[in-house]
Amino acid sequence: MQRLFTWAITFFSGIRSIVLIMFGIVFLVCAGMALYDAVTLWQARDWPSVAARVDQCSMNMRYSKQDSWWDVSATFSYGDDFARHYQETWTPPDTPRYSRHPDPIISESEQNALTKRFCDRAVAEGLRVSPDHPWMAWRSEAVATGEWKTNVVMISVCGLGALILIALGVSLWPGREAAVKPVNRKKRPQAARKKV
Repeated sequence: MQRLFTWAITFFSGIRSIVLIMFGIVFLVCAGMALYDAVTLWQARDWPSVAARVDQCSMNMRYSKQDSWWDVSATFSYGDDFARHYQETWTPPDTPRYSRHPDPIISESEQNALTKRFCDRAVAEGLRVSPDHPWMAWRSEAVATGEWKTNVVMISVCGLGALILIALGVSLWPGREAAVKPVNRKKRPQAARKKV
């Protein structure tokens, strides 16, 4: 019975460590994606601006506990004969924010006006396209407003979260304490001999 109890504790401790490490890896992947976007946005400052056509543009409401706001989702066509396509979802910096509880009631005409406003602006701004890699594009507005700074914040948060979770998962790994104690015991006699 004692062995079964010990085995169960070891098993669930191992699961806990694995879950923490897995979440840490997810945070690490998010940090890597944010780093890639930040570097690309930084490089896009030197890319030429090209005309773009918006094939599809819509607005979707996003919610937090305290407020709600609009995200814009658009598909662009650009390049020769508008043969290349680029899709992005973003939150405009001047999107209206609404307090919740109760949730705001937005009329269809107001939503259509907002959609036209932000989608027309996306068309007017156009895209920045890499001269060496034509499939790499960013919205000109995102480049001009320095959205890479937001990615730097995300890199810091996700990177720190990844380090904490992975370190916690490794430190709580079952049997690690038992392995560390003998090592410490070996070091102590050696230190005592040096003192003598």
